[in-house]
Formats: sequence, C-alpha cells, structure tokens
Amino acid sequence: MKRIITLLFVFASLCLQAQKSVLLRTNYNSGDKYVVIVETINNMGAQGGVNMKMTTNMFIANVNTDTISVESKISNMSMDMLQGGMTMSYDSSAKEEDLEPMGKMMKQQLDPMLKAIIYTKMNKQGELLSTRVEPAFQGMDQFNKSGSIIFPKEKVSVGSTWSNETEDQGMKMVTNYMVSKIENDTVFLDITGTVSGLGEGTINGMAEIDSKKGLSKKSEINMTISVQGNEMKISTKTTMEKV
Repeated sequence: MKRIITLLFVFASLCLQAQKSVLLRTNYNSGDKYVVIVETINNMGAQGGVNMKMTTNMFIANVNTDTISVESKISNMSMDMLQGGMTMSYDSSAKEEDLEPMGKMMKQQLDPMLKAIIYTKMNKQGELLSTRVEPAFQGMDQFNKSGSIIFPKEKVSVGSTWSNETEDQGMKMVTNYMVSKIENDTVFLDITGTVSGLGEGTINGMAEIDSKKGLSKKSEINMTISVQGNEMKISTKTTMEKV
C-alpha cells in the first residue's frame, strides 16, 4: 500500500510540473541595477578571429504600464584579435603605456564607446522599441538588438514553443524557443534557428529565464554562418545579475 501511495504521489507531482505555466514578462522596477557580461568567440578559420568580453551596467530609469526605460553603459571591454597573421589585444582597464602599438590604436578607436550612454525603451514582452546613444557613436544603435528574447503573449509551460524573426543588414534570423523545463522560478529554454540572406547558417543554444523578473540569467548561443564560401563560428555566453 505504501508503494502505491508513493507512486501516486510521484505521478501527481509530475502531472503538476507538466501543467505548470507562467507568463513571461519583463517585471523590472524603477531604480533597479543590473550587470550584464557578454563573452563572444568569433572563429573565422584561416582568416583569424576575435575573442571579446564586455561588461555593461544597466540602470532601470523608469517603468510605466506599457514601457520600460533603460540606461546602459559599457564599464569594461577586452578583446584579442587575430587577423592577417597579426595579433592585436585591447583592454579598456589597461593604461595606454602598458598596451602594444596596435592595442593603443584600438584604444583610441574604442574608448569613446565607454563614454557613451545607450538609452533604450522596451515593452513588457522584451521587444526593443527605440534606441538612442549619447554622444553618438557609429554602430552603437545596434548594441541592444542582439540576444534579446521577445516573450510570447500567452503563458508557457513545458513543451511550449514560439519564434522571433529579425532582419538587419541583409541578414535574416529566425530563432525558435522551446520550454524544456520549469523549475522553481526558472524557465529553461532550448534554442534553435536559421540564418539566411547574405549569410546562410544555423543557430542552437539555451537560456535560463527568471520567471518573476523576466530577465535572462544565463544564455549560450552558437551560430555557424557561411558568407561567400567563408565559414564563421560565433559562440556567445551572456549572464545577467541584479546588483
């Protein structure tokens, strides 16, 4: 009898877990501060590659019924680049006199990024509505476009799927999400997708979403893209924590 009761209890628990559903929304509060760390490895084979780590401070400036206003600033950036047989390294925290000649040149080009503030607005589903950068810096308007997850309108449970589609600079990306597990306050996602247009390729990875705040605590995205016969492998790891 005890075994039967135990089995029934386990079965009931599994059923409850399978039926659990959550509404994913970005539930930030005004005044919240977050640190986002992004590590990217871009392997272009014989052509070289780039390893980059970037730390960004996010400040939730305002939250109203429909939108969230965010101010972001890069606090640190380091980069190792191999191109044309030459190695270049840059670290924003290093003194200029401690850098190699190529590193000093990169410092002059990249240091303005660390002075810029990125002002963005998003809705509660995580969709980016607007971006402006002060002072203006070429390419910074693309800063918050990559890696964001737009949540579906309906609640999700284990097995739920949805897709996001973006197109930029002649490249179209379709990203598919599937809920693989819901455990405590974390929603685990399996990620797949395709790249088309100027480049052709595939996407795969995972993400862990805080179901209460709607933030991506951890994600790993791997892309393999072929452009004009040249293959690139891009791996991106992102973490986000409240401070």
